[in-house]
Amino acid sequence: MAKFEVHCQDCMDQLGDRFEQVNSWLDELFSLVGSGHRDIRHNEKGVEKVRQMWGDEAAKAAEIHISKDEGCIPKIDLTFQMRLAMKPHIHQAFIKEYEDEESE
Repeated sequence: MAKFEVHCQDCMDQLGDRFEQVNSWLDELFSLVGSGHRDIRHNEKGVEKVRQMWGDEAAKAAEIHISKDEGCIPKIDLTFQMRLAMKPHIHQAFIKEYEDEESE
């Protein structure tokens, strides 16, 4: 997993902006759940949430960040859901993160 400054520099190099708010938001749950924070926001839903909050260019920054950490943009598929189910505290945080989207 890359450090904040590396993520910001990657965005600057590829997009011409550091996108500090995006890089910070993607990793802000680290202090609560450690490396499990990636299961919550480092996936396709995280990219879409960034798009809703800050727009398409910010979503590209999220993709850069997540790809650097994960090697790809994880899909929310059965395998992902099964992995989450084995981590109850992460699973609950994931549900809480996206519960508003489910009601729309």
